[in-house]
Amino acid sequence: MMRRSIAGALAMIAVTQGPPALARTADEPTPLAAEAPTGGWSFNPDAGWVYRAGDFKLTTWGFAERLFDPDGPDSFRRFRQGAEFDFPRFTERLRPALVYEVDLTNTGFFDNGFGGDEGVGRRNLENLFVAVQDVDDPGRFRVLVGENTHILSRDDNLSSGNLPTINRSLILEEHGSVNSFGAQFGVQFQTAVAAGITLQLAAMDNRGSFNAADPRYQIGNSLSGKLLLTPLDDPAHGRLTVGLAVDRTGDIRDRAFTLATAISQTPLGAVPATGDKTTWEADAAWTFRLLDRPATLEAEAMRSRFSESRSDVIGGYAMAQWSLFDAPDVGDLDVFVRYDLVSLGQDSIADRAEQRAVRTGLNYNLPHTNKLLSLHIEQAHNTVSGPAAIVTGDREGDEFRIGLRASFQRYARH
Repeated sequence: MMRRSIAGALAMIAVTQGPPALARTADEPTPLAAEAPTGGWSFNPDAGWVYRAGDFKLTTWGFAERLFDPDGPDSFRRFRQGAEFDFPRFTERLRPALVYEVDLTNTGFFDNGFGGDEGVGRRNLENLFVAVQDVDDPGRFRVLVGENTHILSRDDNLSSGNLPTINRSLILEEHGSVNSFGAQFGVQFQTAVAAGITLQLAAMDNRGSFNAADPRYQIGNSLSGKLLLTPLDDPAHGRLTVGLAVDRTGDIRDRAFTLATAISQTPLGAVPATGDKTTWEADAAWTFRLLDRPATLEAEAMRSRFSESRSDVIGGYAMAQWSLFDAPDVGDLDVFVRYDLVSLGQDSIADRAEQRAVRTGLNYNLPHTNKLLSLHIEQAHNTVSGPAAIVTGDREGDEFRIGLRASFQRYARH
């Protein structure tokens, strides 16, 4: 079934990012690259395949990422396809839109479609929503209803984001163990309130909808807001973006917050995580020139408290990446170094558990592929300390992965 799904989906291969203003819901709005004004099909390497007919536009994307593990079986980490239908405008500045993204990774989608036993096909939907949005850039204004990823974190949208999925923040990956982020059903609102200031609000349900075994179509169980700021944006000093967010998610039941290793997500320990969750998050990214080459420094910090289990988690990451070269004949190579830290505790346990990961590697857009075929290599050294009541796995270990990704959108890192 996996082989059939992959073979059929190769005709649709596409991106770690849907159209930039679409998929990076929690990032600074980025307009699409200029497209040919003529009708019919065209290819925009920053968006995907584009079809235009008058004021109607269809943008379709997709991507596949294959991981190679020297110590275990290889696998597809992500394999997705999606599209945005931009319908003719009904005012000078607003138009309706429909967006979907489907997961093709080992799901049997081509066998079941959106049917199958117990709605197996329906559960392959990662995003499906209708929106009213700005005709040129949804980052300026968008209201959507349906299933989409959470606005809380700049990095959380990696199923559709422009980063390798194995280079993911520990604090975000582990929040997924309590259904805090990821695909949710509800209402999202985004607007640019002033130059360099964007406001996002959401009322959603963290318990899942289309892609849950027991669908729920309620909103308000997760209430969140985020402010996106651009205090610096000039050629001499670079571009600095800052995000500040808060989320309140209620009624989390029968869940645990799980510590896991950086790459393979091997469990290292856990505490119960139930009740109402309050999360505070801050992130920043600064892109600038270093020795006349692009460089980026980015960081994120997050704290969550769970009321019923009286447990909490604090953590984040910092990463530096720098472009060594970028030319059609040799490709586009970046090196990176990253540090992740997560601290996990519960009121009934005297000491806290701390997990650290030091990660290094490279991202290489292969030559003559227009940055649509990328190689990612990452090594991680994991360490964990703390009481036996929390820590149950190995306290130290190394991991290594190679990832190869094909997409319909260029992989842009800076």
